[in-house]
Parts: sequence; C-alpha cells; structure tokens
Amino acid sequence: MSAFVVLFASALFSFAIRGVLIQKAFAFSALVVAGSLVILGYTTPLSGFGSNTIISFFELIVFIVFGAVVLSEDETINITQSLFIASASLLLLESKTILTFVISFEALSIISFILVSNIKNATQAEGALKMFISGAIATGLIVLGLSLYTIEGHSLNEAISMKAGLFGTLGLWIILVGLFYKLTIVPMHGWAADSYAQVRPSHAAVLSGVAKTVVVIALFYTFSPFILENLSFNSPIFLVLSVVTMTIGNVLALFQKKIGRILSYSSIAHAGYMLLPFAVLESSFASTGLLYMAIAYIFMQTALFLLLDKLSNGNSDMTLEQFKGLATKQKLSALFFTVQLFSLAGIPLLGGFISKAILVYAVVDVNLTVVALIVLLNSALSVGYYAWIIKHIYFDGVSGENKITQVAIMPLLAQTILLLGTLYFGIFAYSVFSVTI
Repeated sequence: MSAFVVLFASALFSFAIRGVLIQKAFAFSALVVAGSLVILGYTTPLSGFGSNTIISFFELIVFIVFGAVVLSEDETINITQSLFIASASLLLLESKTILTFVISFEALSIISFILVSNIKNATQAEGALKMFISGAIATGLIVLGLSLYTIEGHSLNEAISMKAGLFGTLGLWIILVGLFYKLTIVPMHGWAADSYAQVRPSHAAVLSGVAKTVVVIALFYTFSPFILENLSFNSPIFLVLSVVTMTIGNVLALFQKKIGRILSYSSIAHAGYMLLPFAVLESSFASTGLLYMAIAYIFMQTALFLLLDKLSNGNSDMTLEQFKGLATKQKLSALFFTVQLFSLAGIPLLGGFISKAILVYAVVDVNLTVVALIVLLNSALSVGYYAWIIKHIYFDGVSGENKITQVAIMPLLAQTILLLGTLYFGIFAYSVFSVTI
C-alpha cells in the first residue's frame, strides 16, 4: 500500500463521515499514515511514477502543512477536498514522464476548481470564475504544446527528451507558459492578484501556499534536463521572467489596502524568487535553494491565509483599517501573523531568510552579481508593506471598522504547527542541505 492509495481512499471514505471533529481526526490520521509510508519508501504503485530522497522529504512537508489545514478547517467538504488535493499533489511530485506529469497537474487543477466552487458570496464567485478561466487557458496551452512535442515523434510515456528539435522545443516552451499561469509568473499573473484575494482565504491558503509549491517542485525535476541542455538560451529567459515577476509583485503590493491582495502580490513576488533556480541550474545550490524556498514559503503563505480566514470569519475583503489593533484584541494571533510576515520579509533565524540567502548564493555562484543585488533590493522593498501590516497590528488603536473574529483553539494549534516549521527551518538549515547536497 502506498501513501497515494491511503490518501485517495481516505478522501472517498470521508464523504460518509458526519461531524467536523470526527472528520478532522480521520483526515489527520490518514495524513500521518501516508507520511509514515513515505518514510518507509512506498511510492505510487503505478507506471510512470517514482520518488527519490528530495521528493519524499518535500512530501512529508506537504503532509504536515495539510495536517494544519485540516485542523484549521470548519467545513467537512473542505477537509475532504484537502485529502483529494494531497493525493493529487503526491502524484504530481512523483511523476516521471511528461504524460503522468500533465495528467497529475490537470487532476490537481480540477480539484482546486472544485475547492473554490464552495462559494459564499459574489466576491468569491468572481474569484473562482477568474481562476477557472485562467486554468482553461493554461490547459489549452499545455495541450497545444504536447501536440507540437509529439509531432517530432517523442513519446509522452517517457521522460522529457533532451534532443528535442524545433517543434519539440517550441512545444515544451508552450507547456511551460501554460504552467506559468499556475505559478503566477508575469505576465500570466493577473488572475492570481484577484483570485487569491477574492476566494475564501482558507482556499487561497491551499492554492497559493500548497498547490503552487507542489507545481514548482515537480516542474523543476521534470523539466530541468531540458532547460539544462540548452541553458545559454533558456537561462536569460528565466532570469528576465524571475526579475520582472518579483519586482512587479513587490511594487504593486505597496499600493494595496486589503490584506488578501497584499498577500496575493507577495505570492506573485515569491513566484519570481522560485524561478531563479531554473536560470542557475549549473550551480550546485540551485536545487537546495528551490527546495528551501518552497519549504519556507509553504509554511509562511499557508499560515497567513489560514489565520486571515479565521480572523475575518471567511471574509476575503478585510482591509488594513479593519485589521487595526489586532494585538490589543488577540495577542497570540497577532504574534503568529507577525512572525510569518517577518519570515516572508527575510528576517534572520526564520525560514524565509535562509531560503533567500541560499538563492542569492546560487546566483552569485554563477557570477550573476547584478541579479543577486536585484533580489536583495526586492527583499528590502517587501519589508515596506510587511512592516505596514505590522504597524496596523501593533501601533494603531482598534478601529471602529474592526471586524476581527476570535480564533478558536484548533486553528491556533494549526498555526503553532506552521510556526514551528518556520522556526525549525530558519535554524536547522542542515536538514535541507543533507538531502540535496
């Protein structure tokens, strides 16, 4: 039995469970069992799938984060969908051929559409519609790319060919463009700035925190041979996309007044950071930098959106004005939110700092000093809007517009798990280095 079988069967069985607490216990237990099977080395028992030490390590991180998501959720349907997304994420991470990669990616996308279809108001409906349209465009591009790739006679049931000709190369790049929609790479980012801020924050936690990191890790290990084969051509493209994405994301975040939109543009900026390792694949630290960034980001982003969901009672329109005085009303929630913001900003002794430091080192390692400077300047720029949120939390009095909801014990326990992850990977860097170098 594999982790995928456990998660998928548990997701199906959870439909029959009544009661949120019982379903939380069941889903959490399923994630623990799945994690144990990953540790024991049981991979997906299907052709075209496999695993390695790095993938298994990241799968454990994904299961921990989903455990926090399950504890924080208060609707049975969302818990069930979390198990489905966890099983699809595992398939995508363990894909070894371009066919299994695309099928797993589409499965993850479809389940994500179902997740955000749990609509409560018109704003969430608009966000879900924008996400669906962008997903349809991405799927169309991927199918077009696959068609061009197979014209040259390449098999989809194998790893990506490193000897692709003109049509094959064009097809693979079109597939990458389709995937860039999911990764919110500029100029394919517009939908995310709205969707992440309009859907329910707990759904945005899964979409922008978990799904994005799963896609970028799977993309790296599936497409890196193709990118590395003609790096002199591919590297400048990834560099430009990376720099433009992180810069636009950070600059536009400065002008937002809604918490969800600030976190959405921050997510876009971090997509730019995560694209850097693709441009510096010849560095021995590229893989380490991406894995560390993905791990730090999945804890930070998921935690912030989950906590925002509870503080706003599922409202996706909470403004900075309504966030004033959080520390006065809920000191523990304010602490959780602040530490994760500090980590996103790259403050030392937190996961976000180490991840950016390794990325910068990988860039310097291939003599791209100017790009490293741009990354540092972007990181400094992001401090502005993170500090602005913290100012509203600690240094402003409670506003008359304040609509903060009291956070219950279970979501606070989920925040504790995610905070421990941020702290652990901010201090014990060797745990990631040991599986990549």
